[in-house]
Amino acid sequence: MVTLLEQLVDDLDSDLANRRRELIDIRLMVSASTGARLDLLARACHVMAYAHWEGFVKRALKGYLEYLLTRGLNVGDLQLGLQGLALRDSIRAAVEPDRTVDRISDLLQLLDARAAEPFKITPQEVVKTGNMTAATLKALLGCAGLAYLPAYETRENYIDTVLCGRRHRIAHGDWQPITAADARAVASDVLDLCTEINLQIQEAALYKSFMRIKSP
Repeated sequence: MVTLLEQLVDDLDSDLANRRRELIDIRLMVSASTGARLDLLARACHVMAYAHWEGFVKRALKGYLEYLLTRGLNVGDLQLGLQGLALRDSIRAAVEPDRTVDRISDLLQLLDARAAEPFKITPQEVVKTGNMTAATLKALLGCAGLAYLPAYETRENYIDTVLCGRRHRIAHGDWQPITAADARAVASDVLDLCTEINLQIQEAALYKSFMRIKSP
């Protein structure tokens, strides 16, 4: 029988393989084209690459959070990032300007009590966001209790200005020039970034890095 962890891994690998297949196909189409058709396909390649970037990040993180829900864990069992995700609505209410010290004290008692309650979230709501900029990626990883790795940090400018910026201009009707080399490169770069996300999530699930490290 396939375990829940194996199912998560299979789902992530299968999804990424399908996205890789599409991006490779459109890269080949770009390479085989010239003139106006090349211009069209290069822009289409960039938009598709961005779509797979945003789509894979959201789907992978949603799948990871759904996997955590199957573990039957309590809030207090989880590392702080995931505890914060489970309690964020209560925390937001406490920091509103009109909240008194007594209200905050009540919140602290509530948070302490919630540690023994089951971890409950709505993964689809967690990943509901706008453009997958570097800041958005960092925020989503933080919600899932995952680190913002150097592989993403060193590519922040690329993610924001090239991957997201050019896609934004194309999607809003600008004649953003994309060369054949640009199109092939962005498809490869997106696959590299998605592969990093895939590996990070699978390792987090395998090594249970979502668990709280308890003091000896």
